[in-house]
Amino acid sequence: MRAETVHAALLVLIVAGLGLSAFAAYETVYPAAAGICSISPFFSCSKVDQSGHTTTLNVADWKIGIAGFVALLAVDVPLYITWRRDLLQGLVALSGIGVGVSLYLGYVELAVIHALCPVCFSTYLVNAVVFLLSLWLLLSSRGADEKDEDTPESDSPSAGPSPTP
Repeated sequence: MRAETVHAALLVLIVAGLGLSAFAAYETVYPAAAGICSISPFFSCSKVDQSGHTTTLNVADWKIGIAGFVALLAVDVPLYITWRRDLLQGLVALSGIGVGVSLYLGYVELAVIHALCPVCFSTYLVNAVVFLLSLWLLLSSRGADEKDEDTPESDSPSAGPSPTP
């Protein structure tokens, strides 16, 4: 798989995650919209939203989602343009934090609320795929960097062994 293709998929996934988080906000502001994704008593946006467990440290969970995907986008767009390794490392770190937050929120939904919001679960999956793809980009670029460092350039005056005095 080409790195450019993976990176384009990353951008699409991050924008999709932002859209899902925005829809979660919409459901909170307009509770009738939560009925759209309430499939059963277990798969229910309404049950999760009305549980009283949709804030973390007094911040609405949907706000955390929007902020997280905006941060990912803020790192990924310059990365897409420059391919700077520090930005790629930042993307891996941010998406790793997103996976951790997703695991926590998923635990709250399953163990405390005993319901799963399909919209929220979709954002958790997007977080996981963004993390895996960004990690793949980082690991595949590391191998390329090491190969480039080990291969001397024939046009370079420093190529080859240096003379000893």
